[in-house]
Amino acid sequence: MLKRHSIQAVWILLLAFLGVAQMQAQQAAPAQPKPRRFLMWKATSPTTTVYLVGSIHVGDSGMYPLPREVEAAFAAAKVLTVEINIKNADQAKAMATVQQLGMYGEGDSLTKHLSKETAATLEDYCTRHGVPRKGMEQLKPWVVAITIAAMSWQQAGEDPSLGIDMHFLNESKPPQRIDELETMEFQLSVIANSTEEEQQNMLLAVMRDGDKTKEMIKRLQAAYVSGDPDALQKIMDEETDMGSKSLTKKLLDDRNVTMAAKIDEYLKGKEPVFVVVGAAHIIGDKGIAKILRDKGYKVDQVMLEAK
Repeated sequence: MLKRHSIQAVWILLLAFLGVAQMQAQQAAPAQPKPRRFLMWKATSPTTTVYLVGSIHVGDSGMYPLPREVEAAFAAAKVLTVEINIKNADQAKAMATVQQLGMYGEGDSLTKHLSKETAATLEDYCTRHGVPRKGMEQLKPWVVAITIAAMSWQQAGEDPSLGIDMHFLNESKPPQRIDELETMEFQLSVIANSTEEEQQNMLLAVMRDGDKTKEMIKRLQAAYVSGDPDALQKIMDEETDMGSKSLTKKLLDDRNVTMAAKIDEYLKGKEPVFVVVGAAHIIGDKGIAKILRDKGYKVDQVMLEAK
């Protein structure tokens, strides 16, 4: 059950932290066309330009084609930078990392670490969804949470191959090179090194939200397609803690700082760079755009031509 999701599961879970909230009703479209927005920012320095594109890591065909301004910025870049390059991911190595960090040794088991509430909720969830509970007994709570999240997104009809980052990875051709901000092993370790309390809160939240995944996806995609960072920020402010603010800090805020440091290096260079990261990493008071502005760079959201 875990193996078929091993490469995609981290993205799906991280995105799940962003996605459960009620969206405000859309206002009627204005009579006169106005410039549209997309979740893309232009950061400039005296020597180069870096575009920051907010990604959602799963999608559907309705998200495409992307605006021509976005594709043009990508085509002009010498470097495509993503969180991790899934196309080069070593599945065997990822599985070995999961086995090392996410499985109990002989004589230990999941049941011994779950509270009565979490154990009862998991039993109920597995019964309702036809998931073999016994097959999870050697998995730590964070791995169970990732597995359930991945299954929920797949059952909702979302396709990781249609995510924004995968779109650009598929489009990238030499001499454009591909850089990574992180590694699969690092992303796994962030969750694996969380406390047992954080892991159980994560598992409870994923099970709680699993039954409304499809509805949540529609809300998330509506905010994304509208190019409205405020709507996306509202989703985050209401639901991203998933029951554990400390884990949210590790998954978002702390990683934003290290990502921004790498982008700062690009801005000190001369190559135009096109960066694609989860949209939640860019927006907000602790997002990459704000961090770069605080460093003195000009960072503006790109406006598209009206249609």
